Amino acid sequence: MSKPNVCMVVNNLEVGGLEKVVLSLLDRIGDHGFDLSLICLDGEGRLFPEVKLPRSRCLVITKDLRPVLPGLKSDPEALLWIRRFFHQRAVDVVHVHNRAPLIFAGMAARLLRNRPVVVYSEHNQINRAKGFDRRKFGYYAHLADEMVAVSHDLRRILVDDVKVRAPVRVIHNGIDGARFTRALHSGARGRIRAELGIGEQDFVFGCAVVHIEQKGLRYLIEAAPEVLRRAPEARFVVAGDGPLRGELEQRAQAAGLGDRMIFPGYRSDVPDLVSAFDAYVLPSLWEGLPLALLEALALGKPIVASRVGGVPEIVEHGVDGFLVPPGDPGALVEHLARVARDGEL
Repeated sequence: MSKPNVCMVVNNLEVGGLEKVVLSLLDRIGDHGFDLSLICLDGEGRLFPEVKLPRSRCLVITKDLRPVLPGLKSDPEALLWIRRFFHQRAVDVVHVHNRAPLIFAGMAARLLRNRPVVVYSEHNQINRAKGFDRRKFGYYAHLADEMVAVSHDLRRILVDDVKVRAPVRVIHNGIDGARFTRALHSGARGRIRAELGIGEQDFVFGCAVVHIEQKGLRYLIEAAPEVLRRAPEARFVVAGDGPLRGELEQRAQAAGLGDRMIFPGYRSDVPDLVSAFDAYVLPSLWEGLPLALLEALALGKPIVASRVGGVPEIVEHGVDGFLVPPGDPGALVEHLARVARDGEL
């Protein structure tokens, strides 16, 4: 009997939680009797070199949306490329991640005589869709045979608000915890702190995220001066890159934070980096189920995060850390200062 053939479909493998989940799935489920392949719709992305599949099992295209009907844009050539790939590889299951992959892969699957099962994973995108966009997603949702939500909060939105017809099950994101706990015993903490110019007496709040509006980093910058007044030993490390990085660095300088808030850029050594933190902060405005917090928990770091999305499903307030309202610098000040003073949870 041949192995079930599963094809993952993503926009690309730029740095982000969704992309890390897909890499983990590709790395792990092949060990459980599946034949795997991958389609990227918008080029490779920074994490693509981490894909361990042979290149013959990967289709990388750059879709070109153009009007095909009044009010409708598509790329018919991309659809045909995807259909051909599904046919040549005799794909049994198409696992799509977020909306554009659902639309393209779902439509391509329907062009096949032996149509594969389409499984849609909702990571976070539906949070941003409001009004008409959310209703429009409900139309596209019929392309999926099964749905996975990474949090109960997202399942509620899909079932109660969007009213999708496909069954929706919750499967929380996961990480390789051993990869992170190894960092605790590698000596990385001292090395990273020395590299960043941080002393052992400093209390480091850190995060490693894409610098986009969703992550709410400007509220952390607004809170930081008062945190430093109450806890002068505090330092902030805001790792990662993204379209807002320059603006965030300028905000930090304008707030007079100087070297008390460090922007080290994109880091591939996230386990080592987070091991150098004393606490993890994630002031997001919306989330699905953030891998960053799972990684911080694996390293035993107390957390201060926004009470949004699936965050309360993995962080217990007052036990693993503290949950604050999104977009509230004052609440961040209170709980960051408390963690810096107390340090124990």
